[in-house]
Amino acid sequence: MSAPVIRLAAQVFASVGVSKVVNDIIKNNTTIVTTTDAVRVWAGSLVIGSMIADNAAKHVNDRVTEVLEWNQNRKAANVE
Repeated sequence: MSAPVIRLAAQVFASVGVSKVVNDIIKNNTTIVTTTDAVRVWAGSLVIGSMIADNAAKHVNDRVTEVLEWNQNRKAANVE
């Protein structure tokens, strides 16, 4: 499997997980009474989820890069 595919799969997996956690936290800790409340909660959820997902994707990408570099170094050491 190529590095871009691995990175994309890991980022999608992390983003889905982050979105689930954020939505559950918001759902369990907010009271929606009016339509205005619903819009505010929805907008806040999008912003918070997006910010966290971006940082999670960066973190996952960094870890995938480390693992791929480790694997390349391991392969190079075995060849010698």
